Amino acid sequence: MKTLLISSVSALGLTVVSAPAMAQDNADAAPLVQNTITVTVQKREQSLRDVPVAVTALDQTTLDDLGLDEFDQIARFVPGFEVQEQSPNNPGFVIRGITSDSGEANIEPRIAIFQDGVSISRSRGSVVELFDVERVEVAKGPQPTLFGRGALIGGVNVIQAKPEFELSGKIAAGVGNLNERFFEGYITGPLVEDKLAGRLAARIRQRDGYVESLNPNEEDFNSQDMAAVRASLRFEPTADLRFDLIANWQTDEPSGTSFKSGAFDPLPGYSSEAWEPANLNSFGGMPPLGLERTVTSITALADWDISETLSLSSITGWRDIDSVEIFDPDGFGLDLLIFGEDYQGEQFSQEFRLNFDSGDKLTGFVGASYLDETGSQYVPLTYDERAAQALLGGLLVPPNAPPASAFPAINLTAFAQSGGTVVIPLKPIHMEQFTNFGETQAFDIFADASYQLTDRLEISGGLRYTTEDKTSGLNVSYLNGPSALTGAGLFVNASGGLIEQSETFDDVTYRLAASFAVTDEVNLFANFGRGRRPEVITASATTPSAGFAVLDAEIVDAWETGFKGLFLNGDLSIDGSIFYYDYSNFQTTIVTAAGLIEPVNAGDATAKGGEIQAIWSLSDMVALTANYGYNKARFDDDASALNPGNRLRLSPDSTASVSARFLFDLGFADLKIVPSYTWQDKVYFDNTERDLISQDSYGLLNLNAKLDFNNGFGAEAYISNALDEEYLIDAGNTGDGFGIPTFISGPPQFYGVRVSKTF
Repeated sequence: MKTLLISSVSALGLTVVSAPAMAQDNADAAPLVQNTITVTVQKREQSLRDVPVAVTALDQTTLDDLGLDEFDQIARFVPGFEVQEQSPNNPGFVIRGITSDSGEANIEPRIAIFQDGVSISRSRGSVVELFDVERVEVAKGPQPTLFGRGALIGGVNVIQAKPEFELSGKIAAGVGNLNERFFEGYITGPLVEDKLAGRLAARIRQRDGYVESLNPNEEDFNSQDMAAVRASLRFEPTADLRFDLIANWQTDEPSGTSFKSGAFDPLPGYSSEAWEPANLNSFGGMPPLGLERTVTSITALADWDISETLSLSSITGWRDIDSVEIFDPDGFGLDLLIFGEDYQGEQFSQEFRLNFDSGDKLTGFVGASYLDETGSQYVPLTYDERAAQALLGGLLVPPNAPPASAFPAINLTAFAQSGGTVVIPLKPIHMEQFTNFGETQAFDIFADASYQLTDRLEISGGLRYTTEDKTSGLNVSYLNGPSALTGAGLFVNASGGLIEQSETFDDVTYRLAASFAVTDEVNLFANFGRGRRPEVITASATTPSAGFAVLDAEIVDAWETGFKGLFLNGDLSIDGSIFYYDYSNFQTTIVTAAGLIEPVNAGDATAKGGEIQAIWSLSDMVALTANYGYNKARFDDDASALNPGNRLRLSPDSTASVSARFLFDLGFADLKIVPSYTWQDKVYFDNTERDLISQDSYGLLNLNAKLDFNNGFGAEAYISNALDEEYLIDAGNTGDGFGIPTFISGPPQFYGVRVSKTF
């Protein structure tokens, strides 16, 4: 099997270029790959080739062909896009070197994630299951008028499948290694002829953890346990008026994340490698390790064709996020540290957009939007004072750790300073907590227009004004009295209750772009955009008495130029671009000496690079795709004492992927074989450029094979990470603040089979 897979990928390596998104239909009705792709990045349907923005779009067929169920899997096939998923509650989205992964309720995301036009960017609720979708669009570069206030460096839009007025559906089920269980399905059709249609879709995904637990009280780590349901209605009372109502519900209950220590062995005789068995634990009355997260949303879309030139669109969204995650930040079996996070968030948003299309040269829109968002992040911190004193005092020596009861049970510092007369017993369980609060009311007005100067030259421009009222709060306390080690706290220092601060901010962001049709099949484009991440009102849990500070808004000025075209009589689609980004007031985070993550202003940074992607349809039976991205993202040499000249975290300099589709007509069925290979350069997991906190370059090989029978039945077999590559998806984490960094391994080899029926 490995020889066959390697041979397939070696053959693919002969292709020079690559693929954005593909739209596919049944092979009997259309070519294996269509090179004309329709997207709605500029709020109207356009050919991807005509959009003066670097965009990659993947439809449901592409996701199925490549076996992509999650954002982190998609990112491997999109140049300039990275996604790190420690758990569904803790993702990191990266576009061209800029990471958005903060879980604090008072910090804005950098990258706009949308679901049918409604922002789902808040970190704890941004991971949604990608099932029954029309397509996923990834736009790179600042998109203030196209994707909104959160699109500092780009945006991702998940466009869900809508109800149809013809009855159809699909059901699929499967099993795989590590006790995988999979089910999904949808049904759609008319409820009232020509007026009302409905759609119901669901997916369940379960798999045992891939890092074995040596603790009998904890499940194997890094499992999957997800269920999602979507119900939607489409109402068309007249030919000019359409309403969509969409309700989503998703719950995730995976086992704990394997934050595994690289210094301490889990048990004598067991390896400290991240992918080997782990001995993690919860104690002090905390629940078992793991996540319980529920995300609920309701979206209402309305479109009214007022006339041949004017239409009005409305997008109304409500979301609720409820998540509790318990994790072991020290990464080994000692009762040392146990942390939790309880995030509660709710948001309401409303957007109105008046679209105009002269039918000749001028198109565009004007609009206004409102966002009301509240959130809180409660973090309980528990530690055994005996083990904490041993760690901080150098008594805890790798690679083996005795139980906490083996360490001195008195405050050694107080005992020594008093000449042996003061004995202060240490607590086996000490508990502290901090809670950060965030509240935002934001109002935006915006306009964007494109004008056809000549038959070949189109210019575009947009402007957005944002004003926002923001309130940040912080509450710090000791849950069972001050620590016997410090007389105060180890992680936090109580400030006497809730403190709050409110501020009002406003700013203007904008974009300019041009597209020139060199021929009917080849376009050149250039664009400039200014992106903004709003100011942060922040206070430190370790020094709350210092009050709040305001970090300046993060600003990026971005330039890009490129081309998009069809070649070889339309069989080959290629697009590529080069870009340069200049960041001011770069907001990053550091792990403090107390192991807490806090935001800081790291100064300035730059990013420059290029991307190329293409599709080559050799015939109706063979299609090849590939992409390559280069991004040199660095802090300026004088940016900050923290990271001068260093790479930006989670940002490899180079990424690439290749894949192929082979279609065989067997008479009674179509057989599609899809091998793929993805590769990324070395990546650092924080801004310090330490080799210890990094992952060297690596590649992953995958293979999907699908049989579509003429009677609507189907069968599929897949294998991901076919060579069982061992790699890290994160390193450092909270333990790094104490000199004991932890490591999270990437998924190993997965394989399985699925059967389906389409009607």
